[in-house]
Formats: sequence, structure tokens, C-alpha cells
Amino acid sequence: MLQAGDRIPRATVFLGPNEPVSMTELLEDGPKLLVFYLFDWSST
Repeated sequence: MLQAGDRIPRATVFLGPNEPVSMTELLEDGPKLLVFYLFDWSST
């Protein structure tokens, strides 16, 4: 877990299918809570 003042890793996350966004862009306007939902856009 990151602590206050830690740098975020360079990474890309997807807001939806074909909607990539960098972590830096995502956090530009303040802190976020990230929830990862496995298999959301798959047929399984």
C-alpha cells in the first residue's frame, strides 16, 4: 500500500472497454479509490 507522499507507479488502467487512462491522469484532480473487478468485460 502506498503511504502519503509516495509516488504512484507508472501504469495504465481501463475505465471501461477501450478506455485506457494513465494513473497520473486519473489522479490529477485529487485522490481516488480504485476498485478492481475481475472479468467485468469478459464472457466468463
